[in-house]
Amino acid sequence: MSQPRMSIPGGTYLVTRTTVLSLFLLVPSEEVNQILQYCFAWAARRNGILIHAISVQINHYHAVVTDPDGKLSEFVQELNRCAARCLLEYYRDRFPRRRLESLWTSSQSFGATLLVNANAVLDKILYTLINPVKDGMVLDYREWPGFSTYPSDWRGGVRRVRRPSYYFKGTPEELEYQVDPPAQLDRGDVEGLIADVESHIRERQSEFAATFAAEGRPFRGVEAVLAVDPFDSPSTLRPVGDINPQVAAGADSEALKLAIGALRAFRSAYREAWQLFKKGVEAVFPGGTLLLRKRFGVQCGPLDAVYWCQLAVT
Repeated sequence: MSQPRMSIPGGTYLVTRTTVLSLFLLVPSEEVNQILQYCFAWAARRNGILIHAISVQINHYHAVVTDPDGKLSEFVQELNRCAARCLLEYYRDRFPRRRLESLWTSSQSFGATLLVNANAVLDKILYTLINPVKDGMVLDYREWPGFSTYPSDWRGGVRRVRRPSYYFKGTPEELEYQVDPPAQLDRGDVEGLIADVESHIRERQSEFAATFAAEGRPFRGVEAVLAVDPFDSPSTLRPVGDINPQVAAGADSEALKLAIGALRAFRSAYREAWQLFKKGVEAVFPGGTLLLRKRFGVQCGPLDAVYWCQLAVT
């Protein structure tokens, strides 16, 4: 059986999804950016998700979000479904002779890493925003032409996006949404937080620039990015191994050890309950069980969500 996915109300996550065959189907353009921005805003609004950081690359996206009500799966399902239907319609209209049946890879579901402390939240926000720099696309994350957010969005201004001409009908012609500072980092000084995160970004970008210079590798640049064929794919294979960890704790090895231990305990209790459930015996699943609770209404034990999130907010 596949590993069960936990649902932690109040948890903050790094969410990731990759396109089918890693095709460059998310390459930036006015239409693609509009579609993805609207889909993020729509899915977040429907499921009460708080957005902290988003960066859409040419064949995958990263987003750091908080899930107040334990509806992360519904949020990602709605986001991916709407994005797929919009973009498939868009590409079929733009390239009528090209055949495209799916947008997202079917080899795995979305990646969702629970960020158990403030270090992890900061690290994954930096990772998300600097992703186009890390991948050698642009020298500065603010140059990235794809849909993304910025730390300055945390000042509380409202973002607006118009409904795309593909797929959506009956939804608002314009959506408003906000990009919120994560509670784990917000100490009431938003300007100080923005300055601190921007400082970390500059430091990491300088490290990437130095590495690229030492290796003689140029950054691709905006014009080259915009000229990418959406039906092309990387020439190198995707890495194998645990590329979608379930928990992260920044550089705090003790917090990571505790989180991994709790995750293993959850999986062990889940497997025991599953064996009973298959035999028709009444079973109590561990708190955090999602799919079986939604589909079959199985009984679940209490979930100590504070335990999972306490390191992040104290």
